[in-house]
Amino acid sequence: MAFKVKVLANPKESQNANITTICDLNFIQKFSVSDFGRLKPYPLLFFILLLSQPHLSYGAACCGGGFSAPSLITGDDQAQITNTYSFNKTKVDYVSKEGTYNSWNKHQTNQVLRLEGALAFGERMQAGFSLPYQERSLEGQRASGLGDTSLLIGYEYLTDWSYQPILPKGTGYVQLTLPTGRSRADADSQLESRGNGYWALGVGTFLNKSFGKVDCFTSFEIHHSFAKNYQSHQMKGTETPGWGGHMGLGAGYNTQLWRWGTSITWFYEDPIALTGDLNYSGAVERYGTTTLSTSYLISREWTVTFIYSDQTLFGNPVNTSLAQGISFQVQKRWTR
Repeated sequence: MAFKVKVLANPKESQNANITTICDLNFIQKFSVSDFGRLKPYPLLFFILLLSQPHLSYGAACCGGGFSAPSLITGDDQAQITNTYSFNKTKVDYVSKEGTYNSWNKHQTNQVLRLEGALAFGERMQAGFSLPYQERSLEGQRASGLGDTSLLIGYEYLTDWSYQPILPKGTGYVQLTLPTGRSRADADSQLESRGNGYWALGVGTFLNKSFGKVDCFTSFEIHHSFAKNYQSHQMKGTETPGWGGHMGLGAGYNTQLWRWGTSITWFYEDPIALTGDLNYSGAVERYGTTTLSTSYLISREWTVTFIYSDQTLFGNPVNTSLAQGISFQVQKRWTR
């Protein structure tokens, strides 16, 4: 599919009467899912589950808020804590709903420090959280603060206790997103937007299986976001989101201490309508994120991971911006 590309000399050139031309940094959220249940013959299949954040449909997939999944325990560990630092830079500032690519000469950057945790209780239950802190910058201007927080309850509905050769291990979860970030409609400038800023409830599942040195996984998720009132210095009203979700798959190759992996995840978000001082019907948002990752097992309890992510390769994007980024991740685990 071919796209027209329009290069804008100044970001202000895109701020016209058509609100669909407003664009922003595309923020990529990254989450790790580890499987350290078997130390032999190969110690660990460390999975990377990559989820992005859906955002206002008249903008991009950006801002570091919205709907995300904290890391799940998919092995035999009792608890885990994950710290992730991410740096992302916009490469395509806005893809219109018609598929036209628009780029500026200068692009926003986004840095996120994310703390995630999960705790298992009982034989199959677990609870988790995700807490992001974000800084966005453009041409020397910066804004930082807390993004949207996520909480979840998970249940292992498919176990590998009998070590079936084909049947995967399956973990399902219910997730609540809290509006601790600041939505684009609430923000007085684009840099101050750090999330959707509204409540969201979703369900998802993660399936993983290893075959010798090779592991593979797939993930599915669907969520619904709830309407909220917003107010900024410029306008006030109500924003009404809808349904959204993702589907992802990936694989990796494992040696004694290393894992090399790749994944691709497709995202969809319903239009978000605005009523009040501004009436806007919204537009569907769609994009895909591809990752390459390398993990190193320092010890049974510690793992470090490097991740490269790219949203310009696949996904047939519309009504979004596209970014490339790198992440460094450190995870600590406690065994049962």
